[in-house]
Amino acid sequence: MQPVRTLTLYVIILICICNSQVFPQDKLFARKGTVELSGNISFSSYTPVFNDMSGTAATIFTLAPQIGVFASDGFEIGLRTGISLLPGVSIISSGGNNSTTVLGLFFAPSYNFVTTSEMLFPFLEGQAGYTSISSGSNTNSGFSYGGRAGLKIIAAGHLLLTVSVEYLAITLNAPSANERSGYNYLNIGVGVGGFF
Repeated sequence: MQPVRTLTLYVIILICICNSQVFPQDKLFARKGTVELSGNISFSSYTPVFNDMSGTAATIFTLAPQIGVFASDGFEIGLRTGISLLPGVSIISSGGNNSTTVLGLFFAPSYNFVTTSEMLFPFLEGQAGYTSISSGSNTNSGFSYGGRAGLKIIAAGHLLLTVSVEYLAITLNAPSANERSGYNYLNIGVGVGGFF
């Protein structure tokens, strides 16, 4: 239950910072010089079931921050950790001493369309970077790429809500592999962030 409390605390802190007087309240989103902070913190638990019999429960902890800086009005240069399948640094524990670590680092340039409402910002984002998965002495990795499209909504002050659709071609090749192995991943999600 501790990760849920931690997640709640991070969301409350982000909301307070985004609505505080620390940042100038006249700063406009998607304008040159604006910095966007967003990401994902989560804790999940799942139990497989086969023929009405429960298997061993597993847990996933995820931390996946993202930062972007607007180089010009609308155009954002971003750095994103994680892959949406298991974003950021994820530890999967399925009992005993078994664990798996999944890492990802993506260059994520995007274009945020400025609308007349100044509250809604449709966006397109490209993603290209490195992914790896390690378990014990085995490591698989590779170049992964994809994209994301959606809508960023200024909810209050400097608080952003994001609704998006994302596709990633995740590569997790063994060291001697000649052909791509990994996942084709499609995600529909909602996120929270802030800007200053």
